[in-house]
Amino acid sequence: MNNNLKTLYQLFKKIHSFENDNSGYSLGKSTILKVFKATNNYTQEDLLARLTLIDSMYSTQMGRRYYGLEELAAALLSVHSKKHIKSAFLDFLKDKDMKPFELGKKTNLFTEKYGIGKNGEDKGGAVSLISKYAYFETEFKFPIYDSIVREMYPRIWNYCGFPKSEMLEFKYNDMTSFVEMINLMISKLNSTYVNYDSLDRILWYVGKIYRGNLSLVLSREEYDAFAEKYTKTEDGKKVFAFDIATVDLKSLPVKKDSLIYDFFALAKELKEFDNKK
Repeated sequence: MNNNLKTLYQLFKKIHSFENDNSGYSLGKSTILKVFKATNNYTQEDLLARLTLIDSMYSTQMGRRYYGLEELAAALLSVHSKKHIKSAFLDFLKDKDMKPFELGKKTNLFTEKYGIGKNGEDKGGAVSLISKYAYFETEFKFPIYDSIVREMYPRIWNYCGFPKSEMLEFKYNDMTSFVEMINLMISKLNSTYVNYDSLDRILWYVGKIYRGNLSLVLSREEYDAFAEKYTKTEDGKKVFAFDIATVDLKSLPVKKDSLIYDFFALAKELKEFDNKK
């Protein structure tokens, strides 16, 4: 086993010891789950409330479309009328059966277009928001599809030293191929500590740090410390200038034995690993 895999295994194991922290991510996660438990009658209003909260906290931008959230809520209700939607999502992970999600002869929950723009044109699908809904509906047993995961997946794959020839290619907005990709990585990592939730947490946290976007990975107190340390003045304006590629890990204003420190360390390793290629 190479050192990179050892680092990842230690991080996955540590995640199970630090289930919650004070970050915006953890608070948002617990808040959404609480709302799900309070809206369990599966009316269109319940589904709309759930989607609106997820859209707001995860910035999936569906609320910017005209009628998008309402149409997606109606589609979820249609699925639920045929099969309990939690079971539909969980069964899909096993059999990839799209029948419960069919909305017509040529479309399904994942491929349907939701909402329109100001000019009345269709605005496209909503795979990212649907996957996040499924993640909470199944209590974190469904993989989240979003741009950060798509970006970080190949980086983690290469970091682990897995053969490039075995990595499956992303098919944009294709939930079936996405699940197959995530399942493959979990299988390759082959650890009891690796599941959809823990893998998502690593991909999301490390991806946000990699991008230099720290607003949800840190608590307010931690972010204030980062802002004070990494803000500089350019052309008379204050700019937050954090770059994991150049930062000294020893100077990070977080506890060295914390889980968040380990996420920063992995992000820096990935950046350095990328630069060596």
